[in-house]
Amino acid sequence: MDSKGETLDTCGIADLEAAVETLSNSVLHGNLTPFSDSDVVELMQRLETCKRQLSALDSRLIIEACSRSLPEGSGAKDVVPFLRQTLGLSRYDASVRVEITRQCGEFFEPTGHLRPATLASTAEAFEAGDISRDHVRNIIDVMNHLPADIPAETCTEAEAILVGHSRVGWPDDLPKIGRDILARVDPDGKVVSDTDRRRRRGLILGRPGVDGMSWIEGWITPELRALLDAVFAKLARPGMCNIDDVDSVAATVRVVDSKVLEAAARRDRRDGGQRTHDALFALLQPGVDPAKLGSHRGLPVQAILTMNLADLASVEPGSRPPPRAAMSRSTRR
Repeated sequence: MDSKGETLDTCGIADLEAAVETLSNSVLHGNLTPFSDSDVVELMQRLETCKRQLSALDSRLIIEACSRSLPEGSGAKDVVPFLRQTLGLSRYDASVRVEITRQCGEFFEPTGHLRPATLASTAEAFEAGDISRDHVRNIIDVMNHLPADIPAETCTEAEAILVGHSRVGWPDDLPKIGRDILARVDPDGKVVSDTDRRRRRGLILGRPGVDGMSWIEGWITPELRALLDAVFAKLARPGMCNIDDVDSVAATVRVVDSKVLEAAARRDRRDGGQRTHDALFALLQPGVDPAKLGSHRGLPVQAILTMNLADLASVEPGSRPPPRAAMSRSTRR
């Protein structure tokens, strides 16, 4: 029995399956030629709404499966591998569905009461077919990036803005809207704390593809970014650490000859991403000491911590600098 007291029996499930199959066959094998252009567009829109509503049912079924301990009983132990082996999903797709369930699903409390969805407005729009799974995924990502210490009403307002745009706009626009919201919520960068940054930090290395290549994504802290910027300023500039050029300037060269570097830079056909990759590859080679990378444009290759006098005065002996203290690299490419 569902939350509204309605019952789904075996016959009801068979009827639903038959209805979906009938609709699919009608569209796939039916003659669409007599339809006008506006009719075709309307059919596309209505089908999209139906598909979105069906996608919203995933959360309900995932919660039901977990309440019955189906992942554990199947041997998968966790819900993501359970969805993968049961539905033939990619790891990414299964993970997205689980995250949407956590944020948009309604869970029963130990007392038996139904707990509303964390992102109730998003869940409502998703169930109505007004927004897509990509909209929901981006809304969740934006909401997870908001500082934990902002008032609850601010979170509600931010969600309303995101859902309102999603009803009429594209999912691709949501990250930018999220950045605008964060800029308004925390214009001076004083609300975001070290706790927020630690909560969001992480790097993910994907499985190698058939060509042996792996993708990487994630978020790094300002401190790690500053350390990497200082290193990349030297090692990722044109002419440095080029794995396609045996005469490229190596990472172990402390003082770079400008003429040698200029000649190597003229031969360098890599883009920025390739240079960054090669710089990281060079940095991790045996015998390369990050503390002995010498200088770049007359400055040591190291990160410099900058803060104003008020920040300095607020630091207690033995404690970490305040979160708003800016980490900056000592050199620029």
